[in-house]
Amino acid sequence: MDIVSAKPTLKEQNKITHHLIDIITPDKDFSAGDFVRLSEDIINQSSNPIIISGGTWFYIKSLLDEVKLPKCEIDSKLRKKLENIESTTLWEELNKLDSKRAKEIHPNNKDKIIRSIELCRYLNAPISEYTREENQKYDAKWYMPDINRAVLYERINLRVDEMIKEGLFDEWKKNDSKYGKTKIMLNTIGYKEFYELNEGIYQDFEEAVEKIKQHTRNFAKRQLTYFKSNSKIKTINTIDEILKETED
Repeated sequence: MDIVSAKPTLKEQNKITHHLIDIITPDKDFSAGDFVRLSEDIINQSSNPIIISGGTWFYIKSLLDEVKLPKCEIDSKLRKKLENIESTTLWEELNKLDSKRAKEIHPNNKDKIIRSIELCRYLNAPISEYTREENQKYDAKWYMPDINRAVLYERINLRVDEMIKEGLFDEWKKNDSKYGKTKIMLNTIGYKEFYELNEGIYQDFEEAVEKIKQHTRNFAKRQLTYFKSNSKIKTINTIDEILKETED
């Protein structure tokens, strides 16, 4: 999923050591807990500062939070069973297990509902009553670019155009042929629109591309809301500002 994820090029990866790239295929489940476990191993073994980059807000928050996530392994058998049940029915099941948690999740958010049911069954208790252990504390500094939203949206549009030129559609076809309609691919902006195009939801290829831009802008808007809710995050204008702070 090189193009759709804007993966660093091999040239970029040769300039500085990158971690957690090409570690899993699109037909496998990968949770925030998996990310935390692998990231902690890398951080604890490194003598150099680590840069954690990306918009994967929940994953980064889970790693740097002051409390740990429950160590609940993915139950593939249970997930496969639950995937075949309607989202609203699953929500009702979660409501019985943990009404407080259910109120925090939209009835259509199937992935979160399934994970919550999985956790409730693993803990044999409501997640909302689970007391998390204290997490190891990292000396982390948080930054986000101070970018005008209109400028950001225009950059997103240009980025999608560039992805199309680089062969995004062919990449999707190749991965669909190799892995089929996996949950990861169906939920990935930049792939799911091509599935929808095949289903006749859009009139033509151009409309599907416009939907990729729209959905990416919507996602970016949600990301900004998440980032601004964290008082630890400092907005910066240039990389030089970060370099100066790290020197201090």
